[in-house]
Amino acid sequence: MNKFFLVQVKRTNGTIEKGVVVKDSYDDACQSYHAYLGAYAFGKDANTDYVLVHILNSEGLGLKGEVWKKAEEPQE
Repeated sequence: MNKFFLVQVKRTNGTIEKGVVVKDSYDDACQSYHAYLGAYAFGKDANTDYVLVHILNSEGLGLKGEVWKKAEEPQE
């Protein structure tokens, strides 16, 4: 069994949403990894201020991961 687990976490308007998606190949996991970041991180969704996404193999080894946090605006 060669499965890959995509861990997805985001905080939008103070509410944390999380999930684990099972993929049959590393390529499929990578495609979903980039799609999740592209949809919610880097200011793409103005209401989301935190995104975590990781790919794990079936043994639990972390293969790829990223955390994005919205930069706080400087106070004047």
